[in-house]
Amino acid sequence: MIALETTDDARLEEILDGTYPIWGEGLTRPAYSAWNRGQMRTEWGRKHLRRLALLDDGTLLASAKRYDFRARVGDEVVEVLGIGAVFTPVALRGQGHARVLINEMTQDAVARGCRYALLFSEIGPDYYAAMGFRPVPRPMVTIAVTPKPGAPATFVRTGTSADLPAIAEITMRYSAAGAFALERTPDLIEFGFARRRLLAGLGPPDLRVAEFFVAEEGHKPVAYVFITRGPAGAVLEECGDRDPGGARIGAILQVLAARAPAEMRATFTGWLPSSLRPPQLVVSDAAPSKEVMMIRSLSDDRSFTSNPAAVVYWQTDTF
Repeated sequence: MIALETTDDARLEEILDGTYPIWGEGLTRPAYSAWNRGQMRTEWGRKHLRRLALLDDGTLLASAKRYDFRARVGDEVVEVLGIGAVFTPVALRGQGHARVLINEMTQDAVARGCRYALLFSEIGPDYYAAMGFRPVPRPMVTIAVTPKPGAPATFVRTGTSADLPAIAEITMRYSAAGAFALERTPDLIEFGFARRRLLAGLGPPDLRVAEFFVAEEGHKPVAYVFITRGPAGAVLEECGDRDPGGARIGAILQVLAARAPAEMRATFTGWLPSSLRPPQLVVSDAAPSKEVMMIRSLSDDRSFTSNPAAVVYWQTDTF
């Protein structure tokens, strides 16, 4: 058995044929292929996203995505292996092939100097816990916008790629308060946005919407929101403000509510740092995330599993 990077188009389509029924997201099969390939063609994806396959004499036994992240752990910046879309063909399940592939990936990560492995489980924690991964609580909250009487005073515009360096700088303020946080470079933030924009654009009309807005002062972004609407409802995927209190985040959402009252009547779900509670928002009803975030240390016993506030991880960072 060998694990190798999948660069062959036919092999990639074989993998996508198998994963489409699970992760098709309401796309057509050609659109699903375009969505996956589009992610790999982004600036960050070209450098940091790989599709791996476990083969036996040319037969596909298992596949997975490998994400190469960097994270801030305390005062250090460390390499992190991200494992996504772990898949075994139906006829070959129950034989341990996915476990072999994950072991190959973690051993290679250790050889490359990675300190942690990170994944999101949709099947509960038990399977990956047996391989040393530990769940990290990620409480999701319900967010309601308090309407503002009168005309909004905050200038809000659509965000662009030119805003991403400023957005990355803003998000570092929240990362500094956590024990574990991805190093969110502009190209990684763009990757998370592109993943959701591609999904919206390739899907059926009006099924999904992805929107990026900023508030600016002195021709520079000082706060932003990234919002999606779709089958999961309205999601505040991420947000940020140079002001620690987050008042301009609330102001942006109030402006959007004034522009489209019907769309903004619905409450949002999302993850927010515990320190971020904009005064214009009512935050309530914390519930566990549907995807179980799990971390495995590859070099020491440091754990982030006991304190939900220790890990800073936006919805756009999920994979």
